[in-house]
Parts: sequence; structure tokens; C-alpha cells
Amino acid sequence: MVSTASRIRTSLAIGVGLGTIIAALASSPRSTNSQRPTDRTDRADDEISVHANLATSQVLPDPQDQHVVVTIAAPDPPADATRVRPPLSLAIVIDRSCSLQGAAIENARAAALAMVRQLDDRDAFAVVIYSRQSQPVLAMQRATSAAKTWARTAIEGIDTEGDAEGDTVGGTCISCGLEAGADELARTPIRDGLRRLLVISDGQASLGVVSRDALAQLAALMAARGVSISTLGVGLFDEGTMRELAELGRGNYYVARDDVAVSQLFMHELATLRQPVASEVRLSTAPGPGVRIEEVYGYPMSRDGDRVIVAIGDLLAGETRKVVFRVALAAAPPGATRAISQIDVAWRGRSDASLRVAHATAEIDVTSAAADVAASGDPETARAIVRALSARALGPAAAAYDARGLSSGREVGE
Repeated sequence: MVSTASRIRTSLAIGVGLGTIIAALASSPRSTNSQRPTDRTDRADDEISVHANLATSQVLPDPQDQHVVVTIAAPDPPADATRVRPPLSLAIVIDRSCSLQGAAIENARAAALAMVRQLDDRDAFAVVIYSRQSQPVLAMQRATSAAKTWARTAIEGIDTEGDAEGDTVGGTCISCGLEAGADELARTPIRDGLRRLLVISDGQASLGVVSRDALAQLAALMAARGVSISTLGVGLFDEGTMRELAELGRGNYYVARDDVAVSQLFMHELATLRQPVASEVRLSTAPGPGVRIEEVYGYPMSRDGDRVIVAIGDLLAGETRKVVFRVALAAAPPGATRAISQIDVAWRGRSDASLRVAHATAEIDVTSAAADVAASGDPETARAIVRALSARALGPAAAAYDARGLSSGREVGE
């Protein structure tokens, strides 16, 4: 059963998101044009397409902030392609801190066993436990029948902190578990395929990297380096942390409600695996005159002078990524066409590892007529911006609730 506090946090997150959506869409009415208004000049190489859009195709002359949405899309797999999933290197990371007593640790064990059962000898896996610190239970190895038998014995023996000799002090270091799992994945015997962490936890960090935002950034960095993260919430878990780890880690988010549901959870996990078509994907953008790129939502960002660089990670067949930037615009005269940014997306093809590049340009016209701005709205781009803003608001709002109560959490979102 989910606690009252968890239900309040969930309701708070939904309230914050809806408030932002209503405000943003009210300022960006539907366009009557079927063409996306600010997708001016885009070019795609090797079938990966890149588009840059703003919520409107026109803007007033005053200094202001705007958002740029960069959409990166990989081609769908061929219709006649065999539906054979790629090999998987998996690190199962299990929280055994004292907060996972009783049914919670039982569900954690059941989930880990369910995942192991679905692996085959194409795959490799490891099992890591953590509380105050991490500990490998089964080192990375091929998922042979013998290895899966050893894993079953090891997983069935996992209990919460305090039940093993020497474990008498409480604490939960989620970042320790993430890093230990990534270390195991670095030792995989599989050359190609996917690398994934499955984190089974209540998401309540008290040691190591503690804040939700910092953990989410760690997940984003791992995803950019080719390690995706799926999460399973067990016990009275922190939904915000577990969901953000999965979203920014480019994996899936699950909830363990009972032991029957747990045994079937991961059919989806393996069914959704697709072969990467591009690796080391990196977005680089240079602002136009009178433009400064202030921040990017949901991805780690670095600067090289005025240029901003965003590590995207691998791109799977049929996958679309949306990267949202906030930019500050200086004043500009009516009638001008403003170059907002030049975007370059580079990646290595999975077939031959050669470097490929695609480009897009974000532009917008300047007008003194507010009605023209309102009429030029692009609802699809506006919704992408709203989703990014809602996700950004969720972390601080939930953190404020945890620290000071519901009214403080609401204040963050207003």
C-alpha cells in the first residue's frame, strides 16, 4: 500500500504539471497552419533527422526568454526486420537497507529473480546489493544456466541490513549502487548490444549523493555514456526519485504492488529493447547574435565559449529525443529575422563507427503586433516545452514538500 505522504506527493506533482500546462498553452494558441512554423532549415544525414522549433514563429521586439525544442529522430526498423532483441548486459542493483523490511525485500528478491529468469545465453548480468555501501553478489558473466542457478541462490539469500554480521548501522547510498552497477557493466563480455541498470529500491537516499536533482543528473550522465537505467519502486518508496532516475536514465519505471504482479513486470523490459542505430550522439549549438543559451532541461550540459554541448548517448531504432533549451533574447527591431541558434548533431554509426553529422537552424521573425505572435503558435512544440518545464518543477516541489510540507511544495510550483 502506498503511504499518505506518497499520495500527496503524487497529487502535488500532477497539480504543478497541470498548472504549467494551462499557462503555457494559453499563451500559445493553436496554429491554423499544418506546417511547423519555426522549422526553417533542417538537414538530415544517414536518415537521422534533426529539427529545431520554437513555440511561435514570431516574437515581439522586447528582451525576453524563449525556448528552443530540438527533436532528434532515428529511423524505424525495417518493417520486414526480424523482431530479435539485441543482447543485453544487465546489472541488477538491489537496495537492502533497513527501510525495506518484510514484504518490500521479498518483492525486491522476487523482481530480481523474475528478471534473471528471462535472460538467455546471449546476455550477461551481475547482481549488486547496497545499503551504506555497495557489494557485488554475482560478478558480471554470461547468463548461462549455471550462472542463473548461482544467481538464484545468491538472490534468495539477500536480506535487509542488520541481518548480516557487521551490518548494524543504517543508511542508504543509492549512488554507491549506481556506480557499482556501472563498474560491473564495464566488465561485460558482450561487445555490442545494450547496457542497462535495473535499480530496485525505495529511492530514499541518506548517504553519498542524496538530493533528487543530483541523483537525476548522475542518471543522465550514465545514460549519455551508454548505460540506461530502469527502476522498480518497492515498499514505501520515493516516487519522484525513482521516476526521475528512469526518465533521465532513458529506461523504464515500474512499481511493485504485490508478489504476483512482480513476477510479470519485466516481460515489458525485454520486449521493448531495440538495437541502437547511433552511438556517442552529441548535440552542439551556437547562439545567434543577441542570444544567450541559459540552460538545458534534463540533460548534462557543458560550455565551450558561447557554444553549448549536450551529451545524448545512444539512439535506438525508432527513438525520438527532444532537447529543450531556454535562451535569452536581446531586443531586436520589428521586421528582422533572428537567428536563434545553429544546431549540429554528431554521432557514430553502429555499422561502421564512422562519424556522421546532421544540422538544423532555429529562426524567428520579429513583429510589433501581439496578435501576429498569438496566431503563429505551434501547439506540438508548446507541449514539448510544457513537459520539460513540468519535469523541472517536479523535483524542487517534491523536495520542498519533504522538507516543509504540502503548502511549501505548492509554493515552488506557483
